[in-house]
Amino acid sequence: MARAGRKDRGLLAKKDSTGKTVWYVRLYHEGRERRFGSFSTKTAARDFYEKAKQEQKTGRFFPERYQHGGYALAEELITAHVAVSTVRNLAAEKHYGDWWKDRLNGKRLNAVTPGLLEEAQGKLLAEGLAPQTVVHYMKFLRHIFNKAVRDGKLEKNPFAQVKLPKVATGKTRFLAHEEEEALTLKLGTPYGAWVRFAVLTGLRLSEQFNLRWADVDLERGILTLPHTKAGHVQYAHLNEEAKAILRGFDSWQRSAWVFPSENPATRLDQRNFYSRVFVPAVQALKLEGVTWHTLRHTFASRLAMSGQAEGTIAALLRHSTTGLVRRYAHLSPTHLKAAIETVASFGKPSPIRPETRQANEEEVPILNGTVTKTVTGETVAEGTVREVVENFGAGDGI
Repeated sequence: MARAGRKDRGLLAKKDSTGKTVWYVRLYHEGRERRFGSFSTKTAARDFYEKAKQEQKTGRFFPERYQHGGYALAEELITAHVAVSTVRNLAAEKHYGDWWKDRLNGKRLNAVTPGLLEEAQGKLLAEGLAPQTVVHYMKFLRHIFNKAVRDGKLEKNPFAQVKLPKVATGKTRFLAHEEEEALTLKLGTPYGAWVRFAVLTGLRLSEQFNLRWADVDLERGILTLPHTKAGHVQYAHLNEEAKAILRGFDSWQRSAWVFPSENPATRLDQRNFYSRVFVPAVQALKLEGVTWHTLRHTFASRLAMSGQAEGTIAALLRHSTTGLVRRYAHLSPTHLKAAIETVASFGKPSPIRPETRQANEEEVPILNGTVTKTVTGETVAEGTVREVVENFGAGDGI
């Protein structure tokens, strides 16, 4: 509002090097004098002054936004967000934050454009990450930008003009036995054994490559997983083949990590391994839709095709819907150990010879497998766990 003599509060006029009049705004904020400008017209300066005063009244005035073009994203917002984050998978949250800080190093909020975000999204996809994983990266930053808009640090969210990758919701992808053999052969030593271990255990990428030898109990066949997606300690069971793979590793002689990097003091960079080794092998074999998580789906699907009950599969996947199932999974592991052995036997010839079958039993064909039926007509009770699944052909039902 104009004052007597047409002198406006907070407006200052100066001559630039060419003699042209430019306008500045002077405001007091948090006990300090701050100046903003330069404005080419007095009207523009007055409009800014009135807008700033209104923002001060509502607690939405942030001088840095106008003086320096916005907050430094890497050093300010991302770091602050991760520091107070309460998500269950904090390790993933930190990883997303580090990736974006490297990508947007020195960038101010108002310098992050939709085009820059689309370029970053394309880079993630080019690295071989699954569309769902890329969505996690993008949503992490989008959430931070939404808070910046809410707090008045940004006019609008550039993500409003960015289309996220489509995530397929169709059939779950898992490997046929022949596909798994081809992949392990293509990867060679030692990487093929790493993939086989994932299929035998159902571990997630981060769970497997964060394993420490201190968390491996080969005698009981149990892995302790301190940091999981569920946010608490979980336990994974090992069948005999998985234990044999671990016994074949020599990393225990030089490192605390089961999968160490070239520096034994640090673990392997799982994402570097994934993009540098795993993805090229998958692409060379033209295995469409295959990611590391496909190995976990393969583990679960083979349990299902071997006739395991839903509760058993959920327990072995650590997808507990109740505390009872979660506790039963590691406190009473007998039936789980028998069930998990079926993953190792999948696609392999049965070690049981035909002549050892009881004389009062006959085979009744069902689909591509067999069901034992006694002469009296009584079938084996549904849900019985057998250590060996006979004649279960590789890739059946895939």
